[in-house]
Amino acid sequence: MKKSRRYGLCLVGLYLAGLMWWVVADPPSSNSIVSQEKLQTKEPQKDKSRRDPCWFNDPRNKNITFEEIEKRNDLEMHGYPKEIPLGEAIRIFNEEKQCSASLAPYPLLTEDEVIAAIVAGGGYETPGKSRAKRKAALWHIATTKMLPKGSLLVATTGSNVQKSPLRPNGEIKARGISIALFLGMENHQYGEELKPEQIFEIRRTFFSVDTIW
Repeated sequence: MKKSRRYGLCLVGLYLAGLMWWVVADPPSSNSIVSQEKLQTKEPQKDKSRRDPCWFNDPRNKNITFEEIEKRNDLEMHGYPKEIPLGEAIRIFNEEKQCSASLAPYPLLTEDEVIAAIVAGGGYETPGKSRAKRKAALWHIATTKMLPKGSLLVATTGSNVQKSPLRPNGEIKARGISIALFLGMENHQYGEELKPEQIFEIRRTFFSVDTIW
């Protein structure tokens, strides 16, 4: 009787010892929590600080401050406020191009395209001091890959045509895209037209005409 009782106590002791070893070696609840915490820390965090590049398309957005609007208007009037890397300017340009339904379908601009356009030259231009000055500025951009203060990358679609012989009583529009680099806009005034030597066309692709009405 004593032997059987001792034997039972031994079994209970072995069982408890095994249970304690299993809990210490591999505690299910604590390990699962740690694993979940590790997985959660490895998940990519969304960059909430990055602003929607199309913010300027929504004037009703109450989160837009007057200073931001003023800064945007100044950019469009006077170009980049300081020298900017070509790659960064192109990145911003491509992001904002996608905000326009009429411009978004066309291929993105690349550094290679800008530099190739500079190498190819500005087409049929009248020789003179202004052309030589612009050529020097463009080659500086190509070699340093920096855009100067007062420059700006701009994209447009075909302008509306009024009273065209193709449609005298209606309105038509060329379908395509034009990408240009504006230069020397630091002192540009509202309503003032840019001089031809301030506009360098990088891409001009038009392939059809749309009838508006």
